[in-house]
Amino acid sequence: MFSPEIHDAVIRLSKSENVRVVSQWAYPDKPADYLSNKLSVVSSTLEFQRDVMIPLAHVILQRTARGFTYSGIENISHKPTLFISNHRDIVLDAYFLQVILLENGFDTSQIIAGTNLYVNEFASDIAICNKIIAIGRGGSKRGFGEAMMLISAELRQSLAPTEGQGSSVWIAQRNGRTKDRIDKTDPSIIHMLSMTGSIADYCIVPVTINYELEPNAAYKAHHLWHNDHPEAAMEENYMEQMLSSILQNKGHVHYSFHPAVDLSCPDGLSSKEYYQLVARRIDEEILSGYRQWPKDECVERQWQEMVMATPEEVRPYMQTFAPRYQE
Repeated sequence: MFSPEIHDAVIRLSKSENVRVVSQWAYPDKPADYLSNKLSVVSSTLEFQRDVMIPLAHVILQRTARGFTYSGIENISHKPTLFISNHRDIVLDAYFLQVILLENGFDTSQIIAGTNLYVNEFASDIAICNKIIAIGRGGSKRGFGEAMMLISAELRQSLAPTEGQGSSVWIAQRNGRTKDRIDKTDPSIIHMLSMTGSIADYCIVPVTINYELEPNAAYKAHHLWHNDHPEAAMEENYMEQMLSSILQNKGHVHYSFHPAVDLSCPDGLSSKEYYQLVARRIDEEILSGYRQWPKDECVERQWQEMVMATPEEVRPYMQTFAPRYQE
């Protein structure tokens, strides 16, 4: 059953005008209150994800993707698992993972996400209903350290439960999306996991997420342009970015699940060296899962339209995110 907090969030969503707008976009042949009615009868997080979120994900993929595939599903078990992936999109990375898990007989995972997702009540309610563990940004160094200790303890309860119950968790390999297409695991993630004890018994499965068309490429190109022109103002509109990546064309999308990471520690290694070693092991797996597709005229046309829609001064930076095709 729902907790009171989740129950209240579902009620608000069922009455939200935003839900009616989403419903009319996703299900134009249904009544405008189609999603609202579905929300009004769900009684658990599983029902919310299975009956509302997962079908909606398939609509998004059908409308915006040329294909949705995955490999390495044999590397997933029912043991509580920490999925660590490259981070290309604010919401889609974890969202599409839940589709794969649920449709292959696994429970959906908890999701580690920044509080920047909570841009308004609508976004906050969706996050609350999707097993989000929120990490705050900013604040004092001491406050941040205390927050990381709490997150570490919560993850230990999920990943190494003392009473046989637990939950898988998704976390990005670094804080924030990569804005230069360079995917590299931050060793501080491993440090955070280790703050409450050994992680030797954890099951950490690296995941490579491939989008043929980079989510929010125009925003990321503008970010690179801004790095060269710091005098120009740049605002972070996370809601706009979330909606943009959901609605934009994606080309092919592929998830590669890799074998669990070796978490052994060679003798003589310091803690810092160990965190760096585990991060490198994760990177090796993630980098091995990159995909390239045959050149597709439709996807290439969609890409050129994305380029032309950006300001002229930003267009040269778009090349960083151009589709990568097979030779």
